[in-house]
Amino acid sequence: MIPLSDLELDARNPRFGGLGTNDASQRDILNRIVTVFGVGDVLSSLAVNGFFQAEPLVGRARADGKVTIMEGNRRLAACLVLAGESRAVDQVGIGEQARSTWISHGARQIDPIPVIVFGEHEQSRELLSYLGVRHISASSPWDSYAKAAWVAEVVRQSSLSITEVAQMVGDKNQTVSRLLEGFYFIRQVEEAGRFRPSDSVRAGRGSVTAYPFSWVYTILGYLTTRVFLGLPDGPPVPNPVPANKLDNAGLLCRAMFGDRSHGRNSAVTDSRQLGDLASVFASEEKVALLEQGHSVASIVRMTRPIDEQLRSGFADIRRIQAELLQGLTEHPLLEDQAIAHQGSAQAVRRTAQSIEGQIKSMAMAIDE
Repeated sequence: MIPLSDLELDARNPRFGGLGTNDASQRDILNRIVTVFGVGDVLSSLAVNGFFQAEPLVGRARADGKVTIMEGNRRLAACLVLAGESRAVDQVGIGEQARSTWISHGARQIDPIPVIVFGEHEQSRELLSYLGVRHISASSPWDSYAKAAWVAEVVRQSSLSITEVAQMVGDKNQTVSRLLEGFYFIRQVEEAGRFRPSDSVRAGRGSVTAYPFSWVYTILGYLTTRVFLGLPDGPPVPNPVPANKLDNAGLLCRAMFGDRSHGRNSAVTDSRQLGDLASVFASEEKVALLEQGHSVASIVRMTRPIDEQLRSGFADIRRIQAELLQGLTEHPLLEDQAIAHQGSAQAVRRTAQSIEGQIKSMAMAIDE
């Protein structure tokens, strides 16, 4: 059992998606946990039940005698709020509300609390395995960006290879590799100034709300995308995009997420169009249209064989004509309305005659 005063929130909490910094104050870290991830559910449980002794926190000892919590930062934050600890000074409101419930239920123990402590410099395989299995492969996962950031940090700080990390967490579906490649890619594109998350018009969730990170590692799974970006085969590596392909990487990000600073929407409406986007990269003509700001749907439509365009277009036209005729029959126009639409009707007729004329001349040339 360790007093709350000896427990430190983790500045590099994987829930922060690799965006945490070691110089962040404990107060700032707690505020971020409360604001971004919420502790309401944990507070309610603590107020009624106290701290569950059977579910200890997991931490690493420090030279100053403190313990940095590696697993259970939300629970620690909730305990600090409920106890009215100085680090929770900005959360007095929710703390007082929960404290009244806590007192009415007998003020069950929240300080000290049980913690499993690992050594200060211990890159324990057991600890890493526990965190990986719990939050990557099991029932209480981090979001995909937080997972990727954790794997990147483990690979950077330890002597473990990506394959060993995958084995350690029981990953048999290359999830670890895909997440890490997506993480390395998006970090490189950001650092190279080819993509700014704040410019994204497609919101994400979890540790990165600016854009949907799952789209990144999904699109990188297509061969056409990999060729377009010049991505290497083999295990993921930092900065995977060659310098001469960084502009392509920026185009990919703008196509997926849009570019708010230039008033450009994304070229796809949802993740189901990522396969169509990947197919665009196989054609220079389609890539040129993408650079001009066309959507994937319009690019697919514009580049279809003319026979398919005619077949689909005529079907749409016949449907619209039928709807208009039915509307005119059921709701006749007033005289001034009819006069107003007469010019448009004539223009449609002239276009139809022109298309018919071209098709007839082509048919006659074939007959001859």
